[in-house]
Amino acid sequence: MTSPFVVAVEASRLARELRGIGREVWALLPRLLRQRPELRLVLTGTRARDESVIVRRLEAQGAPAGHVSFHHAPRLGHPRADVHWYPWNVSAGAPKRGAVVVTMNDVAPLALPDPRRRKFLKNLRWRRRFGATATRATLVLAISEFTRDEIHRVLGVPLDRIRVTLLAADDLPVPPTRRDAEALARLGVRAPYLLAVGAADRRKNLALLERAMARLAFTHPDVTLVLAGPRRGIDAAEPAWRRTLGFVSDDDLVSLYRGARALLAPSSYEGFGLPVLEAMRLGTPVICARASSLPEVAGDAAAYVHPDDDEALAAIAARVVEDDALHARMRAAGLAQSARFSWEDTARRTLDAFDEAATMAGSSAPA
Repeated sequence: MTSPFVVAVEASRLARELRGIGREVWALLPRLLRQRPELRLVLTGTRARDESVIVRRLEAQGAPAGHVSFHHAPRLGHPRADVHWYPWNVSAGAPKRGAVVVTMNDVAPLALPDPRRRKFLKNLRWRRRFGATATRATLVLAISEFTRDEIHRVLGVPLDRIRVTLLAADDLPVPPTRRDAEALARLGVRAPYLLAVGAADRRKNLALLERAMARLAFTHPDVTLVLAGPRRGIDAAEPAWRRTLGFVSDDDLVSLYRGARALLAPSSYEGFGLPVLEAMRLGTPVICARASSLPEVAGDAAAYVHPDDDEALAAIAARVVEDDALHARMRAAGLAQSARFSWEDTARRTLDAFDEAATMAGSSAPA
């Protein structure tokens, strides 16, 4: 019988994080368990009341939940494991010895520090956390080649200690199309509209959308820009061409993708850009900035603009709205591009990295 291979997973945010990084971790955990029968996961940092929630969700995805245990008491030290995995960018509280693998989704807090003086200490804390992580990690997993290169550039991690584990969107739940009309009506969204998905961070470059839509509104006053994603506040006096929704459910997000004439992704800095892949998987054309990881994810299937060129963005958006043949070609290209990415492949690469890290650390059961 093969000996169990134990991975301790820092999971303090797991029960509450359903999108963003949480989406990635939830996609991987059941696949890791299914692909490696001898794998055992110890979820650390969770709250006792979250245990049943996590188990039920793993079981719903066909994972052997009996291979999962919980470590709720950090005062007792780290659980014994072959590898300790930190999927949330930094490895705060990692054991001093043994194999440590860290997934970095981006290094935006270091590459693009908050320029406000009152955020100096916050910037300093991020630099210290990332710096300590870079020093301690046996291997770092980067979610794109762009992020790999940024980790090397900003943190000085040698390239031979970084492995690329691309994300995917082939697990996106797809509810029946018959619910779309009801969902859009409930959200107050009307066709034709363009969609942007994500938070209102500075690097998301939403100012480009504002300028482009102001141009487009002159020639296409019926076209709306719909913004979906967490917001600290929503302006009650929005222009007629903008509809800000805030956070939406996964099912409603799918309806928004399917109803959109195109997804607009103007980010100047992305670690991966999962909404681009999600939109393509659902047949929605994508117009994005030629910047950071976005060309790596979208390939030849997207239309590109410079991240400062609102005139070009308005012109391309107008063409996609008007030209059904162009829309159909971009839809087909996006479907083909999204099919190149698979969570099963991500899980295999992640398991390979765990094996490699355990070997590099030279110990199968660190204290």
